[in-house]
Amino acid sequence: MEQNSDPDSFLKSARLQRLPSSSSEMGSQDVSPLQETSKDPFSGDCSCWQDGLTVIITACLTFATGVTVALIMQIYFGDPQIFHRGAVVTDAARCTALGIEVLNKQGSSVDAAIASALCAGIVNPHTSGIGGGGVMLVHDIRKNRSWVIDFREVAPLGIPLEGDLQKDTKPGLLVGVPGMIQGMHQAHELHGRLPWSKLLGLAAGVAHDGFNVTYDLAKAVSELKDLNYSDKFREIFLPDGQPLVPGMFVRRLDLAAVLELVGAEGVSAFYSGNLTQEIISEVHNYGGVLVEEDFSNYSVTVENPIHTVYQGHLVFSPPPPHVGPALITALNILEGFNITSQVSRGNILHWMAETLKIALSLASNLGDPSDDVSVTHAAEDMVSKSEANSLRQLINDSQSFSSDLHMPHFSVESGPAASQVLVMGPDDFIVAVVSSLNHPFGSGIITPSGVLLNSQMLDFSWQNKTMNHSIPRPQNLIQPRKRPLSFLLPTIVRPSEGMCGTYLCLGANNGDKALSSIIQVLVNVLTFNKNLSESLSLGRLHPQLQSNILQVDSEFPEEDIEFLVARGHQVDKVKVVSLVHGARRTNSFIIGLKDPRSVDAAGATVL
Repeated sequence: MEQNSDPDSFLKSARLQRLPSSSSEMGSQDVSPLQETSKDPFSGDCSCWQDGLTVIITACLTFATGVTVALIMQIYFGDPQIFHRGAVVTDAARCTALGIEVLNKQGSSVDAAIASALCAGIVNPHTSGIGGGGVMLVHDIRKNRSWVIDFREVAPLGIPLEGDLQKDTKPGLLVGVPGMIQGMHQAHELHGRLPWSKLLGLAAGVAHDGFNVTYDLAKAVSELKDLNYSDKFREIFLPDGQPLVPGMFVRRLDLAAVLELVGAEGVSAFYSGNLTQEIISEVHNYGGVLVEEDFSNYSVTVENPIHTVYQGHLVFSPPPPHVGPALITALNILEGFNITSQVSRGNILHWMAETLKIALSLASNLGDPSDDVSVTHAAEDMVSKSEANSLRQLINDSQSFSSDLHMPHFSVESGPAASQVLVMGPDDFIVAVVSSLNHPFGSGIITPSGVLLNSQMLDFSWQNKTMNHSIPRPQNLIQPRKRPLSFLLPTIVRPSEGMCGTYLCLGANNGDKALSSIIQVLVNVLTFNKNLSESLSLGRLHPQLQSNILQVDSEFPEEDIEFLVARGHQVDKVKVVSLVHGARRTNSFIIGLKDPRSVDAAGATVL
């Protein structure tokens, strides 16, 4: 099959019936409560006609050997193929292969996501791991139900409420209570099929058997500037004083032992055992304040996602402290513009840039809603279509916003390093996981057992912070047991009416740039009806609020830059704005694709 194949092209030849996907054809745009249904969503209009299905099955049997070879090549080289049963996309080919292995062992989509996410913390330990946290978005297609499993780190009970951690010399104060293990366990309790010990054993096998160093990990190691890392850190990432290089074979027997222990004893091994004491001791050695009570008090939040209807599709995103409401705001604003192929591309790019400025500015009103009702009110306003109509009036079609955008906005300290896992499985579940340590290698603190600890406390606002002359965001001021503002944005899309049509699963990295990038991919697919491969590869832009500079990536055409400059934008070209991976299901056809800008990532499908 061709690399850039897309499900839509198959629909025509296979004579699948599908509902129209444009907003004008889908009827009401009102967001209604989601209801469970017992009807098989693929038993009627979405099913192949019998003769078409017979042709497909015959072809699959005839070319079974070729398909198997193509699948193996795809897992390790990232070339897209299309089959029926499922897809996995991750930042590392080894972890994609593990996700496929779990699906082939009859594991659930969530099982595959758990194993792949744990694998990511082994193969790309600078971006995520069991010393960090994140968020998982799960959608059950058949029951039309969704869950957000929030395992973001929380502030320790003894965290100081004033200071400037950017300048603080105590890396231990950067560490929040890790949530990764408990988050994965909660997801398994809700939607797992294979035994917990089996899943952790599979992930441990990657660490034990070894893997090749990715380009991304080698690049991150080469950019290390701090010379005060521990002997343990140097042993792993700078063996014999030399940085890791791409392709080098390494094993992580320390992490294998940790995962096997947690698999055998459960989450208590991490949150109330010897590992807990080891983490606390190491953090204290670096000036931190973690205590046993921080671990025993930690809990995962399971809640509903926020959502909107955009172009006839429901778009799901995580609620605060994640900036999902800002993503919804942007889509609601953009939907009110007359964005068609007949409209000047310059106008569309200008609308996109100005809309993103508004959305990013409003994100500063978000934070942990658990003890601040203003966050809940802000989120409600941000997902309102009528509020979007008012915000749209702020945009001048011919001129960009001035540097003093008439809304509160603050600098964002979100770390650029994040790991993505996307799964669409045979069980008709869609799963997106984005996890992080914050900055590359987190706090730089690594325990004797090999657990690299996060630096998520940098994502809070601080009372006397003066960096970039930013004003502390009251909704995101640090407090004990509070979660910081997050730009981790797993995103899932489904048809707003009926079951037939396009389903999407997206994830992105690079802090606030993730929001800008996901929105542009959604517009490419849902508004312009582009295939997923093209939508991921097109150039992207991102407005920097503090400097009022519009960043565009290396794929951005020069003529588009000229359009933007003519409208008053100050444009700066960068190599990459953000990496966005995706999976798409159109009725029974599934495709998983990496961002072509990534050397290491891979998307694969399973028969």
